[in-house]
Amino acid sequence: MTDWHRLSVAALVAISVTQPGNALAQDEGELALEDESSGYGSISGNLRLATNYMFRGISQTDDGPQLQGDVTWTHDSGLYVGMWASNTDAGGPGNSVEIDPFIGFSNPIGDSGFTYDLGFWYYAYPGSDFDYDYWEVYGILTYDFETTSVAGAVWYADNYFGEDFFNDVSATAVDVTVTQALPWDLSVSGTLGRQTFDETGGIGDQDYTYYDFGVSKDWNDITLDLRWHDAVGVTSALASSDNVGAVVGSVSFAF
Repeated sequence: MTDWHRLSVAALVAISVTQPGNALAQDEGELALEDESSGYGSISGNLRLATNYMFRGISQTDDGPQLQGDVTWTHDSGLYVGMWASNTDAGGPGNSVEIDPFIGFSNPIGDSGFTYDLGFWYYAYPGSDFDYDYWEVYGILTYDFETTSVAGAVWYADNYFGEDFFNDVSATAVDVTVTQALPWDLSVSGTLGRQTFDETGGIGDQDYTYYDFGVSKDWNDITLDLRWHDAVGVTSALASSDNVGAVVGSVSFAF
Protein backbone atom coordinates (compact mmCIF):
# COMPACT_ATOMS: atom_id res chain seq x y z
CA MET A 1 0.00 0.00 0.00
CA THR A 2 1.20 3.34 -0.72
CA ASP A 3 0.14 8.12 0.69
CA TRP A 4 2.18 10.17 -1.51
CA HIS A 5 -0.30 9.37 -4.50
CA ARG A 6 -0.65 9.45 -1.82
CA LEU A 7 -0.56 12.78 0.10
CA SER A 8 -3.49 11.12 -0.36
CA VAL A 9 -2.57 9.79 -3.99
CA ALA A 10 -5.45 11.93 -4.79
CA ALA A 11 -2.61 14.19 -4.54
CA LEU A 12 -0.23 12.77 -7.00
CA VAL A 13 -3.01 12.19 -9.48
CA ALA A 14 -5.12 15.22 -8.71
CA ILE A 15 -2.10 17.45 -8.83
CA SER A 16 0.41 16.11 -11.27
CA VAL A 17 -2.14 14.58 -13.61
CA THR A 18 -5.14 16.84 -13.60
CA GLN A 19 -2.85 19.85 -13.71
CA PRO A 20 0.09 18.65 -15.83
CA GLY A 21 3.01 21.03 -15.97
CA ASN A 22 2.07 22.84 -12.77
CA ALA A 23 3.98 22.76 -9.49
CA LEU A 24 2.80 20.02 -7.18
CA ALA A 25 2.54 22.25 -4.18
CA GLN A 26 -0.61 20.59 -2.87
CA ASP A 27 0.80 17.41 -1.43
CA GLU A 28 4.34 16.86 -0.92
CA GLY A 29 5.05 19.25 -3.71
CA GLU A 30 6.19 17.72 -6.95
CA LEU A 31 7.04 19.62 -10.10
CA ALA A 32 6.14 18.48 -13.61
CA LEU A 33 7.96 19.45 -16.81
CA GLU A 34 6.18 18.94 -20.12
CA ASP A 35 7.83 18.00 -23.39
CA GLU A 36 7.26 20.28 -26.36
CA SER A 37 5.36 17.63 -28.32
CA SER A 38 2.23 18.61 -30.22
CA GLY A 39 -0.48 16.19 -31.27
CA TYR A 40 1.27 13.27 -29.60
CA GLY A 41 0.75 14.43 -26.04
CA SER A 42 3.28 15.56 -23.46
CA ILE A 43 5.48 13.85 -20.89
CA SER A 44 6.11 14.98 -17.32
CA GLY A 45 8.39 13.47 -14.72
CA ASN A 46 9.30 13.86 -11.07
CA LEU A 47 11.95 12.65 -8.66
CA ARG A 48 11.31 12.96 -4.94
CA LEU A 49 13.37 12.33 -1.81
CA ALA A 50 11.49 12.25 1.51
CA THR A 51 12.21 11.37 5.11
CA ASN A 52 9.30 8.89 5.13
CA TYR A 53 6.78 7.28 2.77
CA MET A 54 3.31 7.85 4.22
CA PHE A 55 0.12 6.46 2.72
CA ARG A 56 -3.17 7.45 4.34
CA GLY A 57 -1.44 8.13 7.63
CA ILE A 58 0.66 4.93 7.77
CA SER A 59 4.37 4.62 6.98
CA GLN A 60 5.21 2.30 4.09
CA THR A 61 8.96 2.36 4.80
CA ASP A 62 8.94 1.53 8.53
CA ASP A 63 9.65 5.23 9.20
CA GLY A 64 12.64 5.10 6.84
CA PRO A 65 13.42 7.46 3.94
CA GLN A 66 11.74 7.32 0.54
CA LEU A 67 13.09 7.70 -2.99
CA GLN A 68 10.21 8.02 -5.43
CA GLY A 69 9.91 8.75 -9.14
CA ASP A 70 7.12 8.94 -11.66
CA VAL A 71 6.55 9.64 -15.33
CA THR A 72 3.24 10.51 -17.01
CA TRP A 73 2.22 10.84 -20.64
CA THR A 74 -0.76 13.16 -21.10
CA HIS A 75 -2.80 13.67 -24.27
CA ASP A 76 -4.78 16.79 -25.17
CA SER A 77 -7.95 14.69 -25.01
CA GLY A 78 -7.45 14.25 -21.26
CA LEU A 79 -6.10 10.71 -21.43
CA TYR A 80 -3.03 10.03 -19.30
CA VAL A 81 -0.87 6.96 -18.70
CA GLY A 82 1.99 6.69 -16.26
CA MET A 83 4.22 4.75 -13.93
CA TRP A 84 4.91 5.50 -10.27
CA ALA A 85 7.71 3.78 -8.29
CA SER A 86 9.16 3.90 -4.79
CA ASN A 87 11.10 1.90 -2.26
CA THR A 88 8.85 0.30 0.37
CA ASP A 89 8.76 -2.10 3.31
CA ALA A 90 5.05 -2.81 2.80
CA GLY A 91 5.23 -5.49 0.11
CA GLY A 92 6.05 -8.46 2.32
CA PRO A 93 9.25 -10.58 2.61
CA GLY A 94 11.54 -10.52 -0.41
CA ASN A 95 10.30 -7.19 -1.72
CA SER A 96 11.64 -3.65 -1.35
CA VAL A 97 10.06 -1.90 -4.34
CA GLU A 98 6.58 -0.74 -5.27
CA ILE A 99 5.82 -0.16 -8.97
CA ASP A 100 2.42 1.30 -9.83
CA PRO A 101 1.14 1.69 -13.40
CA PHE A 102 -1.88 3.92 -13.78
CA ILE A 103 -4.24 5.22 -16.46
CA GLY A 104 -6.99 7.79 -16.39
CA PHE A 105 -8.96 10.53 -18.06
CA SER A 106 -9.22 14.12 -16.81
CA ASN A 107 -10.79 17.28 -18.19
CA PRO A 108 -12.36 20.55 -17.06
CA ILE A 109 -16.15 20.64 -17.05
CA GLY A 110 -16.78 23.55 -19.39
CA ASP A 111 -16.22 26.91 -17.71
CA SER A 112 -17.68 25.76 -14.41
CA GLY A 113 -14.35 25.75 -12.57
CA PHE A 114 -14.67 22.02 -11.95
CA THR A 115 -12.25 19.37 -13.22
CA TYR A 116 -12.98 15.64 -13.13
CA ASP A 117 -10.45 12.82 -13.04
CA LEU A 118 -11.37 9.13 -13.44
CA GLY A 119 -8.71 6.46 -13.35
CA PHE A 120 -7.26 3.06 -12.49
CA TRP A 121 -4.19 2.55 -10.26
CA TYR A 122 -2.42 -0.80 -9.82
CA TYR A 123 -0.17 -1.42 -6.78
CA ALA A 124 2.52 -4.00 -7.57
CA TYR A 125 5.20 -5.44 -5.26
CA PRO A 126 7.57 -7.42 -7.51
CA GLY A 127 9.82 -9.91 -5.76
CA SER A 128 7.56 -10.37 -2.76
CA ASP A 129 7.18 -13.88 -1.37
CA PHE A 130 3.43 -13.21 -1.14
CA ASP A 131 0.85 -11.75 -3.48
CA TYR A 132 -0.04 -8.35 -2.03
CA ASP A 133 -0.79 -6.73 -5.41
CA TYR A 134 -4.11 -4.95 -5.75
CA TRP A 135 -5.83 -2.20 -7.72
CA GLU A 136 -7.98 0.82 -7.05
CA VAL A 137 -10.33 2.77 -9.27
CA TYR A 138 -10.78 6.42 -8.39
CA GLY A 139 -12.80 9.51 -9.11
CA ILE A 140 -11.62 13.02 -8.24
CA LEU A 141 -13.60 16.25 -8.59
CA THR A 142 -11.69 19.51 -8.14
CA TYR A 143 -12.98 23.06 -7.94
CA ASP A 144 -10.53 25.92 -8.45
CA PHE A 145 -11.07 29.35 -6.99
CA GLU A 146 -8.58 32.11 -7.76
CA THR A 147 -6.08 31.08 -5.08
CA THR A 148 -7.79 28.07 -3.51
CA SER A 149 -8.63 24.60 -4.77
CA VAL A 150 -10.83 21.94 -3.19
CA ALA A 151 -10.61 18.32 -4.37
CA GLY A 152 -12.87 15.46 -3.31
CA ALA A 153 -11.75 11.91 -4.09
CA VAL A 154 -13.15 8.39 -3.84
CA TRP A 155 -10.91 5.30 -4.15
CA TYR A 156 -12.29 1.76 -4.33
CA ALA A 157 -10.30 -1.50 -4.12
CA ASP A 158 -11.92 -4.86 -4.80
CA ASN A 159 -9.17 -6.81 -2.97
CA TYR A 160 -7.25 -4.26 -0.89
CA PHE A 161 -4.84 -6.68 0.81
CA GLY A 162 -4.04 -8.89 -2.18
CA GLU A 163 -4.54 -12.62 -2.59
CA ASP A 164 -2.39 -13.77 0.34
CA PHE A 165 -3.54 -11.47 3.15
CA PHE A 166 -7.23 -11.04 4.06
CA ASN A 167 -8.25 -12.14 0.56
CA ASP A 168 -11.37 -10.60 -1.02
CA VAL A 169 -11.66 -7.66 1.36
CA SER A 170 -12.91 -4.63 -0.52
CA ALA A 171 -12.09 -1.14 0.72
CA THR A 172 -13.13 2.45 0.06
CA ALA A 173 -11.23 5.64 0.82
CA VAL A 174 -12.94 9.03 0.68
CA ASP A 175 -11.01 12.25 1.23
CA VAL A 176 -11.03 16.00 0.70
CA THR A 177 -7.92 18.08 -0.01
CA VAL A 178 -7.82 21.88 0.29
CA THR A 179 -4.92 23.92 -1.10
CA GLN A 180 -4.35 27.63 -0.52
CA ALA A 181 -1.78 29.57 -2.55
CA LEU A 182 0.29 32.16 -0.68
CA PRO A 183 2.75 34.89 -1.70
CA TRP A 184 6.38 34.06 -2.47
CA ASP A 185 5.47 30.78 -4.21
CA LEU A 186 4.29 29.26 -0.95
CA SER A 187 1.15 27.19 -0.40
CA VAL A 188 -0.52 25.39 2.48
CA SER A 189 -2.66 22.29 2.05
CA GLY A 190 -4.36 19.58 4.02
CA THR A 191 -6.24 16.34 3.49
CA LEU A 192 -8.92 14.69 5.62
CA GLY A 193 -10.08 11.20 4.71
CA ARG A 194 -11.75 8.02 5.85
CA GLN A 195 -10.57 4.49 4.99
CA THR A 196 -13.23 1.78 5.36
CA PHE A 197 -13.18 -1.99 4.83
CA ASP A 198 -15.81 -4.61 4.07
CA GLU A 199 -16.11 -6.57 7.31
CA THR A 200 -17.77 -9.53 5.59
CA GLY A 201 -14.29 -10.49 4.35
CA GLY A 202 -13.36 -11.52 7.89
CA ILE A 203 -11.16 -8.56 8.77
CA GLY A 204 -13.41 -7.09 11.45
CA ASP A 205 -13.76 -3.38 12.12
CA GLN A 206 -10.54 -1.77 10.85
CA ASP A 207 -11.95 1.54 9.60
CA TYR A 208 -9.88 4.61 10.40
CA THR A 209 -9.52 8.33 9.70
CA TYR A 210 -6.39 9.84 8.14
CA TYR A 211 -5.24 13.39 7.64
CA ASP A 212 -2.26 15.57 6.80
CA PHE A 213 -1.35 19.26 6.80
CA GLY A 214 1.70 21.03 5.46
CA VAL A 215 3.40 23.87 3.65
CA SER A 216 5.20 23.84 0.29
CA LYS A 217 7.68 26.20 -1.34
CA ASP A 218 8.44 26.28 -5.08
CA TRP A 219 11.83 27.46 -6.23
CA ASN A 220 12.64 27.13 -9.93
CA ASP A 221 12.40 23.37 -10.66
CA ILE A 222 12.50 22.38 -7.00
CA THR A 223 9.67 22.02 -4.50
CA LEU A 224 10.24 21.76 -0.75
CA ASP A 225 7.50 20.38 1.48
CA LEU A 226 7.08 19.92 5.23
CA ARG A 227 4.01 17.96 6.31
CA TRP A 228 2.42 16.20 9.26
CA HIS A 229 0.66 12.89 8.51
CA ASP A 230 -1.45 10.97 11.01
CA ALA A 231 -4.33 8.53 11.41
CA VAL A 232 -6.89 7.80 14.11
CA GLY A 233 -8.33 4.35 14.79
CA VAL A 234 -5.59 2.22 13.19
CA THR A 235 -5.39 -1.19 14.89
CA SER A 236 -2.34 -3.42 15.26
CA ALA A 237 -3.78 -5.68 12.54
CA LEU A 238 -3.07 -2.92 10.01
CA ALA A 239 0.08 -1.29 11.35
CA SER A 240 2.32 -0.92 14.36
CA SER A 241 1.63 2.23 16.36
CA ASP A 242 5.23 3.25 15.65
CA ASN A 243 4.36 3.50 11.95
CA VAL A 244 1.29 5.70 12.39
CA GLY A 245 1.84 9.45 12.18
CA ALA A 246 5.00 11.32 11.23
CA VAL A 247 6.43 14.67 10.23
CA VAL A 248 7.76 14.32 6.68
CA GLY A 249 10.14 16.62 4.88
CA SER A 250 10.67 16.23 1.14
CA VAL A 251 12.40 17.77 -1.84
CA SER A 252 11.13 17.20 -5.39
CA PHE A 253 12.82 17.83 -8.73
CA ALA A 254 11.38 18.14 -12.22
CA PHE A 255 12.96 16.28 -15.10
